[in-house]
Amino acid sequence: MPEQEGKTIEIRGFLHLNKVFKDKNWPTPLILALEEPTTGAKLAERLELALDEIEIVFVNGFAQSMDFPIQPGDRIAFVPPGCPGPYRLALGFYSKNQGNKYNFVRK
Repeated sequence: MPEQEGKTIEIRGFLHLNKVFKDKNWPTPLILALEEPTTGAKLAERLELALDEIEIVFVNGFAQSMDFPIQPGDRIAFVPPGCPGPYRLALGFYSKNQGNKYNFVRK
C-alpha cells in the first residue's frame, strides 16, 4: 500500500467547490492516481472543474498558483474566489495568483 500512496494525490474542494465534489459523489478526500507531475490548472481540467471557479490551489498546505507543479504524493485543495481581504494576504493568495486570468473576475 505505501508504494501506491506515492502514486496518488489527495484532493479537496473548499467552500462551494466542496458541494461540487459531493454532487459528483466523490469521497473526501478524493484519491486520484497521478503517475507524473501536473499543474493545478491541468488537474482541474482533468476533474472537469471550471477554472473560473478556482482562485488558488493549496499544495501541501501552502497557497500556490494554478501553474505550480503538483507531484505524486501531494495533498491538494482547490479554493474558489471570495475569501475576505485580510485572509487573502495572510494565506498568501495575493502573491500567488497574480497570473490567474480569473482572478477578481465578477460574474
